[in-house]
This record gives sequence, structure tokens and C-alpha cells, in this order.
Amino acid sequence: MPEVPALRRAVAILRHLSGNNRPVSAGALVRALDLPRSSVYDLLGVLEELALVSRSGGGYLLGAGVSELGSAYVRSDPLRRQAQPIVRDLAEATGGTAQLAVLRGWETVYLVKEQAVSSAAIITATGVRMPAYLTATGRAIMSRMERREVLALLSAEDGFVSRTGVGPRTHRELAELLRLTRLDGHAIERGEISPHIWTVAAPVVDPLDRPVAAIGLSDTMDGGEAPDPARVATAARTVRRAADAVTARLRA
Repeated sequence: MPEVPALRRAVAILRHLSGNNRPVSAGALVRALDLPRSSVYDLLGVLEELALVSRSGGGYLLGAGVSELGSAYVRSDPLRRQAQPIVRDLAEATGGTAQLAVLRGWETVYLVKEQAVSSAAIITATGVRMPAYLTATGRAIMSRMERREVLALLSAEDGFVSRTGVGPRTHRELAELLRLTRLDGHAIERGEISPHIWTVAAPVVDPLDRPVAAIGLSDTMDGGEAPDPARVATAARTVRRAADAVTARLRA
């Protein structure tokens, strides 16, 4: 097998960063991995350029590109193929709009959308990208990620944006939303993307228990009012079952 020292060293850096919850300085990497200082700095420069690492607080964290590569492992044809019938059944059974979404960097991307005939028009067409922290599907995925991974995802974003005047505006507010999502097992979006549209979503995880996607179900808020809690609870149970079914297929 041919030796490629630079590649081995770059992978060692990424693996070391993946095992730390705080930023790691270049000097600490030199000491921990017993690598030449000049090589570490050169490799960090390239990895940062490729968005595989990001600077934070005088050190380095994994970058958004790592999450994108990880999601790509199962989000393409196998994930789409396994999820499509479940997403379709979810839309037909509820009369709403069901989606399968993944993260690409700090954005939510919709891979599958199935819409009941009687459902309202939803802008989550396949291929559409939205800020992940505003979407229920994005927050469902992020709720199963480590805090450092979430910070790495958002490192490429200059600041929190708002489409409709609602949604998290700071890292602290987002962290609280993700905490509640972890406790509930699902995320709820109330008009953050489209006024009068609410969405509930649950994460899909791979065989290593890593979040790779989310199943979402959207419907209208009658008269612009918040949806009835009982209705949301019923939808949440249905969405969690759908997400669990996709997870089971990925693990089969």
C-alpha cells in the first residue's frame, strides 16, 4: 500500500478534533499527535480552506464540511429509496405535506416531498435550502448532534436570520430549542419559514446512532392561530413512527 504521509496526518488531525468538545490549539495537536509543527500548521490551513476545520477561540473545531461528508454517506440513493414510500404514506395518512430533509452545512435541504391533494402549498420543494435553525427538520437533526458539531455547522454563517420575525436569534436560544427537542423527541416549527404553516419533525439515525436526516410533516395553522396542542401531539407521534421506520430500514 502506498504511503501518503500528509493524508494520514490530516486524517489524524480530524479524528483528534472529533474526540474533543472544545477547540484544540495547533500546539496541542502537535504535542498530542507527535507531528512536526510546520506540517500541522500547513495541514490546518488546507483543512480550513476546505471547510473541514474551523477556527474558534484560538483553536480548531471540526468544520461544516465534515458533517456534510458524513451525511452524504447515507443520504443519497439508499436513504431516498428507503424513505420515499414511508414519506408518501405519511402524507396520505395525514392529509398534510411530508418531507425527508438532510443538512448540508448550515442549511436544510429537502430530498423528498410528498403532498396530499388537499394539503396547503408548502415551499419545501425538493432541492430547496433553508437555514437549518429555522426549520423543524433541521432542528430535529441538530438535536442529536454534539454541541461542537452544531457550532461547526454554524461557523460559516455570519449571523442568525429571520424570514417571518420568529425563530432563534442567538446560539443560546438555539441551544435551548435543541435541548427541548431532545427531551420531546421531535422539533416543532411554527411559522418560521412560512406564515401560518407549522411543521413537526423527528430525526432519522444511521446504524451508528448518528443523525443523518429528518422526517417532517407540515400543515396550516387555521386562521393563523397556533395549532391545537392535541393535534400537534398526534402529528408528533405519527412523525416519530415514520422516522423510526426509516431508521429501522437503514439498520436492516
